[in-house]
Amino acid sequence: MAKVRGSQDQKPLELEFGKTTVYERKNIRRIDEPDTEEQFGFHGWEYDETQYTIEEWYKHDSLNNKLAIAELAALIAGGTDNG
Repeated sequence: MAKVRGSQDQKPLELEFGKTTVYERKNIRRIDEPDTEEQFGFHGWEYDETQYTIEEWYKHDSLNNKLAIAELAALIAGGTDNG
């Protein structure tokens, strides 16, 4: 995961599919830094970005789905205390 800054006009997508790469973005926030005498201020977005190949993404997504299902099953099985 890398901290990235982008100058997009609109908020970047949290999940973006390219031809060969999937971009997963988290903690997206707007940045508007003032100009200084030395340089122009940055105006855009800052976020944590992880890049995956298409194949890596499907493995990652499949694993996340399996973990979510296991967690849900554990919650259902635990349910309420029947004493």
